Amino acid sequence: MQTLDQILPIAALAGAIIVVLLYLYYVRGMFQGPVESERVDIPSKLRNIKKLADAGKYGAAITLAYRTFEQMCGSKMGVERLNSETAHEYMQRMVKELPIDGAAVEEFLHTYEEARFSHHEMTRERYEFAIKTFTDLYPRVDASVKVKSE
Repeated sequence: MQTLDQILPIAALAGAIIVVLLYLYYVRGMFQGPVESERVDIPSKLRNIKKLADAGKYGAAITLAYRTFEQMCGSKMGVERLNSETAHEYMQRMVKELPIDGAAVEEFLHTYEEARFSHHEMTRERYEFAIKTFTDLYPRVDASVKVKSE
């Protein structure tokens, strides 16, 4: 009986440690090395952005454009956005590591957040602003991004 009294607290502590480590690994993205960057199929992404805009889905087009931009930056830096990292934190890291205009990236991020999280429809003007920003940033990032060809 005395051994059981000693084993139960140790087993409970070990279980709690395992649960915490699993939480940190899966939910917070800790203990994970750099993600192997996938090749970004830019022409396909650009066609999809245009299709969404042609269908009047400007918010979805802006969201896809920003996510494509993030993927391009991740390919260039060799590390994608971590699960535990906000878009703003990732943007700050991008601006430090890449030769891109921080103010333009911030404006693009704000437009993306508006498209992604607001409940109002995005206008064509907001879409055109986002795409202009994307096309201004694209050459700076594209220089060393590996583009998948078909």
